[in-house]
Amino acid sequence: MNPTTGADSVGQGYDSIAEVWQRSRAGDAFRERGLLDRLVAPLPPGARILDLGCGGGEPIARHLATLGFDLTGVDLSPRLLALARQAVPGGRFVQGDMRTIHLDQQFDAIVAWDSVFHLPRRDHGPLFRRFREWLGPQRRLLLSIGGSDEAGFTSEMWGVSFFYSGHAPDRARALLAEAGFRIEHWGIDDPTSRGHVAIIAVRDAG
Repeated sequence: MNPTTGADSVGQGYDSIAEVWQRSRAGDAFRERGLLDRLVAPLPPGARILDLGCGGGEPIARHLATLGFDLTGVDLSPRLLALARQAVPGGRFVQGDMRTIHLDQQFDAIVAWDSVFHLPRRDHGPLFRRFREWLGPQRRLLLSIGGSDEAGFTSEMWGVSFFYSGHAPDRARALLAEAGFRIEHWGIDDPTSRGHVAIIAVRDAG
């Protein structure tokens, strides 16, 4: 397959591996579950959750929908979105780029798991400010980012090269604080993956 090295080609890359990606995610250990349950524990029943980079809906969107939350998913890949609509028939799924998509409502929580690090790090700060705009006061964010200070590199999955970018942890913390977030949890989620960091943050009251 041709390499998918640019951030704008990530959707095309996931389109090309959609079915195998879906099978791998549906059958994995779902290590994010504890973080998701911690994220949603304070939320009211039926709270609105935005899943950015929702992929095929497995396992994150399906888990949240099973808990009774009102789910909206956004992804670049049309093929993954088609799979998500099958996996989570009660959800709303929209194709778009999280940097530019227009969403005309606020949410009680945002999940951006393994999606932000596919975008150039220059976009991360503005994106965190978008997250704040989409969240109500004191509402919650689950985010994963790369833990290394690399402006851009590629890594291969099933014959396709994907783009990644990140800030050093201290800079990422500062960008979240500047965007109006308080860190509730920060931890290395996968030390074998360049310091993959999992974060739960709370939007300020202002």
